[in-house]
Amino acid sequence: MQKSIRLLRFLPVLAIFLFSVSLLSAASLTVVDPVQKTLQGGQELDLGIAGPGQKIVIQSMRESGQLSGNSANPTDALWDRVIVENIPADWSSEPSKLYETPFQTFVTISPQAPDGQYQFSVRTLDEYDGLVPIVLDAKIQVARNVLAASLSESRQTAGVQQPAFYYITLSNTGSASDIFEISPSGLPAKWAESRRVFVPHNSAVTLSYPITATEGGAYGFSFNVTSLSSPLIQQRVDAHLDAQTSIWNDAKAASHGIALFPFIAQPLYALIGFLSNLF
Repeated sequence: MQKSIRLLRFLPVLAIFLFSVSLLSAASLTVVDPVQKTLQGGQELDLGIAGPGQKIVIQSMRESGQLSGNSANPTDALWDRVIVENIPADWSSEPSKLYETPFQTFVTISPQAPDGQYQFSVRTLDEYDGLVPIVLDAKIQVARNVLAASLSESRQTAGVQQPAFYYITLSNTGSASDIFEISPSGLPAKWAESRRVFVPHNSAVTLSYPITATEGGAYGFSFNVTSLSSPLIQQRVDAHLDAQTSIWNDAKAASHGIALFPFIAQPLYALIGFLSNLF
């Protein structure tokens, strides 16, 4: 009987002990972007691939997978911040804001980083719930070939003063979102302007790029695509434009306005341009 009473007295202590042990063993961090994983301390966080100069945004949740408070009335224990440590030389990092949801921790690769695999640490911090911080072993593969560019049709035909539309697709195969600048080379500067395009990580964007020739002829040129993060990330796509001069194309051009026409003839040429666009 006495042994039973002693056992009953010991059970609350045992419950508290087991509860505390479970807190220590179950701590985890749930990463939701650029990869989706729930990891415990000491485990590897593989962030995939990114290019020189690019900024990786590691998003993670506040939930720790643990409980805080006493065993009779536990509540969810939350992380308060996530930081990055032990980054390679010439890299930079920025910790998450306190209590933000989700956490956003930033790691910026050196713009001149050679291709290869790099490691650093991701650490959780807690101020109020008594959580023991955990450290993840993060790795990232740095490579310049995170960008691909292609044209749906590389050869286009259009009349003089008429835009030829090229549909260019930019594919960002890395774990870092980036802004890319598209600049045509081999054509007069006035025929087209450089454009900048934001491409999220692990996705592709297709855009229409107009080229308007002011002189007839056959022109070979290139679209040069360069990351704003580093000039080491770039692609070139070759294209061709046949700019043709004809009465019909001149009539279509009239719909955009011709400055050399006499003022009195403007209504007539406007009508010609309108009719040409109907066919």
